[in-house]
Amino acid sequence: MKKIFSKKRKIYVGITLMFILLIKLLVYFEKQAGGSIVSFDIGIWWGLVTLTTVGYGDYSPVSPIGRIIAIIFLLASLGLLGVLIGNVTNKVTEYMEKKKLGQYGTNFKNHILLIGWNDFARQVTDQIINTTHPVAIVTNNKNDIDLIKDLYEENDNVFCMFADYHNVEALNKVNIKECATVFVNFSDDTEVLVYLLNLKQHFKNLQVVVSLNNSNLKNTFLEAGVTYVVSKSEIASKLVASFIFEPDVASLTEDMMSSATLGDEDDFDMQQYEVIDENPFLNKNCFDAFMDLKIKYDSILLGISKLENNQWNVIKNPSKEVFIKKGDFLILMTNGINKEKLEDAFSVSEGKVLKKDKC
Repeated sequence: MKKIFSKKRKIYVGITLMFILLIKLLVYFEKQAGGSIVSFDIGIWWGLVTLTTVGYGDYSPVSPIGRIIAIIFLLASLGLLGVLIGNVTNKVTEYMEKKKLGQYGTNFKNHILLIGWNDFARQVTDQIINTTHPVAIVTNNKNDIDLIKDLYEENDNVFCMFADYHNVEALNKVNIKECATVFVNFSDDTEVLVYLLNLKQHFKNLQVVVSLNNSNLKNTFLEAGVTYVVSKSEIASKLVASFIFEPDVASLTEDMMSSATLGDEDDFDMQQYEVIDENPFLNKNCFDAFMDLKIKYDSILLGISKLENNQWNVIKNPSKEVFIKKGDFLILMTNGINKEKLEDAFSVSEGKVLKKDKC
């Protein structure tokens, strides 16, 4: 890099010296011929307006040597103009390319960060954006950028970046410290584990979700600090078994696992909402909340998640003795229309997005 700057400096110094020499020669011969360019400052002025193709015409050489020098300046002006246009074009092209690749980052906060792109990541992204939560995607394959942009070009809640997964500066550009959850999506479980151990050295307080191919590694990942570990084989086997002897239950379960489309009264899913001060069911018991939710919002209270001894405990089908407190999460079944009503009533968006300390 230093050699490049040194070479450029020599070129600039050489051009400047050549410019000064030609101006001095011009002034010398113009004085002899009785021309108008009779001082160095006038020569500098004439040289600059000629090189920049402004050409006011207030001064012009009359001597043969002066006109030869003028021809040199005219030809040089074409080269200068070409260089300037080329530099501007290159800068604009470079800016557009960096913007396309996401190199300038995003201002997303409380978003979902997906590291690694493939068909499975696409399916996950499709489900997340139905909840209206923003998603930032990091991929180390440039070809993925065009695909992602084509898929979500009209969705402002999706941002993608091309970067090395181990580039800490790039991860900061996608606001990894401000994200709600990180989903690491590599095809190899060992690669995921090594990456997570390195990631935790830089960002300690991340909420991380991984999807494993080998369910035997689940405890290993939990001990490594992963928040939630999902085994593809376990989920698939349970769903297949359910389809074998309880096909209707399995069909309903599969439907409930996908995100409901906003405004669709026939599309149901399970959702969870944080209980804040504005929640109308704050300090009520779960039975009364169950009845009111069904009557007012045509939604069913399935469970409640409470933080107890630094662990989240999900109470399924909570009884009348269970009261709803601030910070709990209500787990509901509802459709795409009532989802909007619930978000308005609860003053929060769907999802378990927890505020946490800086990483």
